[in-house]
Amino acid sequence: MVVPVNVKLVKFVKLDEVDKGLFEGALERFFKKIGSGSNLVLSLKEYKKGGLRSQHEVHAKLILNGHEFFTERKGWLLLEVVQDTLKVLEREVKKKDSFSK
Repeated sequence: MVVPVNVKLVKFVKLDEVDKGLFEGALERFFKKIGSGSNLVLSLKEYKKGGLRSQHEVHAKLILNGHEFFTERKGWLLLEVVQDTLKVLEREVKKKDSFSK
């Protein structure tokens, strides 16, 4: 998986080719909106709730211009949880920028 140098993945599972492309695309769109000069840490926890499925929990920490943003999301589909996490971080950054002006 090609992950930008400013992204650290903790305990992430290996993704198949299709999911890799979607994951990399989500990161690319996120950084286009946020801008460069940021560091992102994504940590994954998986919970077995019985059966074959597991629930995913993603913790994110974004450091941008000296400000730290945190979020945590849960769900059954890993890519949806990651995309939702990135959207929440994006909203937090926009909210912070709107208060700064």
